[in-house]
Amino acid sequence: MRLGNRLRAVTASLIILGIALLNAGCGCSVTRIIDQATVTVRGLAAANEISQKANQGYDVRPARSKWMEALEAYNQGDFGRADRLIDEVYSILPTLKLVAERVFYPSSGGLTVSGLLFRPPEGDGPWPTVIVNHAGFGTAGDFADVALLIRDRGYLVFNPDYRGSGESQGRHEGAKGEVDDVIAALDYLESRGLLSGGKVAMYGQSHGAAIAVLAAERDPRVKAVVAEAGFYDAADLYRNARESSDPNVRALLDQFVPMVGGTPEEVPQEYAVRSALNYVNDMHAATLIIHGAKDPLCPVDQAYRLYEALKAAGKTVEIKIYPQEAHCVNDPAGRLEVWELMFAWFEEYMR
Repeated sequence: MRLGNRLRAVTASLIILGIALLNAGCGCSVTRIIDQATVTVRGLAAANEISQKANQGYDVRPARSKWMEALEAYNQGDFGRADRLIDEVYSILPTLKLVAERVFYPSSGGLTVSGLLFRPPEGDGPWPTVIVNHAGFGTAGDFADVALLIRDRGYLVFNPDYRGSGESQGRHEGAKGEVDDVIAALDYLESRGLLSGGKVAMYGQSHGAAIAVLAAERDPRVKAVVAEAGFYDAADLYRNARESSDPNVRALLDQFVPMVGGTPEEVPQEYAVRSALNYVNDMHAATLIIHGAKDPLCPVDQAYRLYEALKAAGKTVEIKIYPQEAHCVNDPAGRLEVWELMFAWFEEYMR
């Protein structure tokens, strides 16, 4: 699961658990209930502070790692240990290093959008550049750990806050105006002399994967794309959500339809412009598609269809399907493999 959504899902679960224990006559001692409730509140507060630090451009990996240890202790019912680990999180927060620059730049519609710029620790640039397109409707900081993973390999990394995210103006558009924002980021980086000619790549998850592919179809500066768990046919995304029995998937309709302005029957062109399958002949980049076979949100058929369409159009494309994974690759070994595949793809095609 993408990092930002995982943090939000975990914190929501902790809130529900804390409320349930406070209200239920479950036979627990009063002390146990108060302790768990206190740890729940402190854990949520710590998670919020970590997210704030990430969006300010700090390297929050040490704090996030300790917070995940606290969550594991919490889930095991060891609230005393969880509380001590949260103390350690708070002791780490003041020591975090500022590693990214918050920048602002113009995009379409007269909007000012923003993002986090991560420079390699050595050299003055220009560097080969990777745009990291975050998943869902979160923020650039949600994928700061991914940016640092890539930066540490010698890349300049930019995490855009699309319109409606983080410190950017506007509203979410479900992979329409966000594509403009990503292309505008390349213009901005180029204007600052930070792009190394011909060496631009994109990585994206889910919503971010759709944006990455659409941007690469429009901008020849992008030489390589790694797209994970994306949607490439917006109308089919809508139909899948409408027909799903999963309430979390159906909830997508409540977010997506207002962004698009209606259903596929009502505004077909709005769905078409958000569908990378319609523009495969314009693809400029070598594309690596990664997908979970059991993805309930963006069915794996979307990945196969994009692969077949790009292949038929004579484009450079490969696909990697993880049979036991759902929306994004979560298994640690699989996750490590995804990163290695990504770096190998960048090294081969960013020339």
